[in-house]
Amino acid sequence: MKRNAFFQLVHRADGIYLKSYPAVNGGMSLNSGDILTYLDKKKYNEIDISLIKQFVDIAIREQNALVKIIDGTKPPENEYAIITADQDGYMAKLRLYPPSNEGRRLQLEDLLNLAKQNGIKSGIIEKNAEIALKGRIYCTDILLARAQMPVQGRDARILYNFDVEKTSTPKMADDGSVDFHTLDMIERVKEGQLLATLIPEVQGTDGQSVFGKPLKPAKVKKLVLKHGKYAHLSDDQLEMYSDVSGNVVLVNDTVFVSNVYEVPADVGPSTGDIDYDGSVEVKGNVLSGYTVKASGDIVVDGAVEGALLIAGGKIVLKRGIQGMGKGNMQAGGDIISNFIESSTIMSGGKIISDAIMHSEVVSKDSILVHGKRGLIAGGKVRSAMKIETKTAGSSMGTQTELEVGYDPTIIDQYHIIEENITRLNDEREKIEQNMQVLKKRLQTQGKLAEDKMKILKQNSIKLKEIDEEIEKNTLEYEQLESELEKRAGGGKIIVEGIAYPGVKLTISNVVTYIHDETQHSAFVREGADIRIRSI
Repeated sequence: MKRNAFFQLVHRADGIYLKSYPAVNGGMSLNSGDILTYLDKKKYNEIDISLIKQFVDIAIREQNALVKIIDGTKPPENEYAIITADQDGYMAKLRLYPPSNEGRRLQLEDLLNLAKQNGIKSGIIEKNAEIALKGRIYCTDILLARAQMPVQGRDARILYNFDVEKTSTPKMADDGSVDFHTLDMIERVKEGQLLATLIPEVQGTDGQSVFGKPLKPAKVKKLVLKHGKYAHLSDDQLEMYSDVSGNVVLVNDTVFVSNVYEVPADVGPSTGDIDYDGSVEVKGNVLSGYTVKASGDIVVDGAVEGALLIAGGKIVLKRGIQGMGKGNMQAGGDIISNFIESSTIMSGGKIISDAIMHSEVVSKDSILVHGKRGLIAGGKVRSAMKIETKTAGSSMGTQTELEVGYDPTIIDQYHIIEENITRLNDEREKIEQNMQVLKKRLQTQGKLAEDKMKILKQNSIKLKEIDEEIEKNTLEYEQLESELEKRAGGGKIIVEGIAYPGVKLTISNVVTYIHDETQHSAFVREGADIRIRSI
């Protein structure tokens, strides 16, 4: 059995000694700190510390060291116990010290009373205390009490009975062209169909610390079924059903069901703007200056000009968008368009197209430009994960920027907050300068005009508001910075054909430029450089 080394006070006629007992089977050696703690508890305050160190050094070399530490004598010391517990009350430990050669042994009842005096009320393991006493286990931490830990609960869950992440990639014909006519982007539902089931949370049960205080389980996540029009919940609120046959989409944890709104011709003067709680199908074109807004998907059979399209779900353009610098599309899901030209595009999912030209394009997922042309030329194309294209740039050296590695919306917010912090600090500095002038005038003149005092008070309030705003912005800035650091190094740019000179590549925060025509290449970040790999 392994035992730690321990020490004992020995009273003799000429003084008090420390005697050592060796460790057994790999137990811990004597510790001078342990000895000093014990002597301090026992009010031995005038001992030469060097004698303690000398005693420990001798004990390491000899089986039973004996060193005199005090001249004269004192009453014998009984067996001694120290009880400690962690702050949260998860456990309490007992540490025993032997009686001096004339001292008395402790009884189990003594230890239990001492535990109570130390606030230990629950989870006491009497058997461990008995073993420590009977086995004379000294200078060793022994578990005296253990908390009853709380039983953790379970978070609520929602099971959706439809494809919440449905993605459909256009079919590619034998000649390499993309067929944007055979698309099935809508998740369809029948009237009365079960849409979602809520599995409620299960609450945990309290535990009890060794101090007798309750230990709370972690909070469980509560959920509710949320829906828009054309859906309802069962009486127990645990099931959701569709009221109509149509399509369904999940947007920010809310289920939207709709019977699709169909525009039989162009969106233009004859229709006005479209704003629909569901999906919209436009059989014609969307003309310049008009808006189509849908909480679900938007599908346009014709072409889109300089219009605004906003969808909670997907946007599908079977012919494409020629935005003339005014076209704008924003989708919570994928955007699929035959071509994208002179437009601003933002997608919460993938962007799939045959060609992207002179446009500002942002995707929180991937950008895939395949098909017959497979061209990205001009503008700035940004993706969180991946950009794939046949051709990047042009032989004319068209300025083209491809960027991957960070969620573009996060990096944009990061720069906005960065600018806010700079602006707030500049404003704060100006206010402080004004206040210093007024305070100096107050000190020299002993008073200020009423209007100046009012300005001083107002500036003081404004300064506090700015400090709070800086603190709030700084916290958000640090959180975004941490998120960007975690994602650094990810992302890939693949050019299956030619990448022309004039193309700027950015992966995370590393930038490089194409100087010579580069073919069949994948661009990835390795450390602080962008490497080219053949494909």
